Amino acid sequence: MNSLKDLIFRYCVLFGKRFSYREKIAFLRVISKELIQLGYYVDAKIAKLQLAKKKYENYYNAYIGDLDSADVIVCTYYDTGVNYFNLTKIFAFEQRFNKRRYFGGLIPVFMLLAIAISLNLFIFLPNIKASGIYSISGALAAIVTLSAFYIILKFKNGISNKKNFVCNTSSILVMLNTINKMNKYQKKRVAFVLYDGGCSNQYGLKMIEHYSDKLKKKKFIFLDSLGNSESLLFFKPKSFEFAAEHINFLDGKLETTLKKYLMITAGALNEYNQVQINNAHSRGDNILADSIIEKHSKSLHSLLTLLITPEKSKNLTDKVILDK
Repeated sequence: MNSLKDLIFRYCVLFGKRFSYREKIAFLRVISKELIQLGYYVDAKIAKLQLAKKKYENYYNAYIGDLDSADVIVCTYYDTGVNYFNLTKIFAFEQRFNKRRYFGGLIPVFMLLAIAISLNLFIFLPNIKASGIYSISGALAAIVTLSAFYIILKFKNGISNKKNFVCNTSSILVMLNTINKMNKYQKKRVAFVLYDGGCSNQYGLKMIEHYSDKLKKKKFIFLDSLGNSESLLFFKPKSFEFAAEHINFLDGKLETTLKKYLMITAGALNEYNQVQINNAHSRGDNILADSIIEKHSKSLHSLLTLLITPEKSKNLTDKVILDK
């Protein structure tokens, strides 16, 4: 595998924007080649979500390894979202639709529409009344109006964010680096999923839930924005009975039918038990240190070793210190 700096450049810069279906497919093709070199088979699946009577939206999940025979499945979302221009806070493992944030992402579109209307009302229309529609003002009014409608249709869901180093490319890089540390036995016991829709409606997570009935008994680990800080935070639902000597699990849950899962992110808790992802969905999300990726990869690898180790050997494995 390439060095971490090479991977950061490839997946944060060259393939750092994964908003359109073309960008998602290009990313999945490149990372599939990387994963095959690391000894994993990649199965990419598509699902269609019906939005209207004749309108569908495609979602793409990449299933890495044999999910049916694995003991643990590590999941993270790979799609990137809308630029919110740092006007709103983004928190790890958020799943609910935020109406305020959605309209915040459309502010540039509304501004463009206001400019187009103002130009037509106060500049072009008075000149058109004096010179007629077949004039320079008439032509400019048509160009401005058509251009505005084109841009509005193109960016009706918001302007895609170009810088996504921490949210959530950092988790993808931790996943890749962890795989690079695993031996053959571990690769048989651990599978991975890169799922779509993590920045929108979590449809990729629904695809995982319906992948196979065997997955209901599996253990899952969900990752989100691991490059946000050097300090890892571990969450799990109260219903999942799991303990590790050197990990303090906090209460947390996802909106999912899966029962046995852990959640890992990085940062600090606020008073509402949330972890804010700094500069997420803005042009400020453009810094990621390879040392953080390496540190968190070791922690994830240690946790996976603990989860897949037979019970008779866990007393030894449980003494591995995780870097939190």
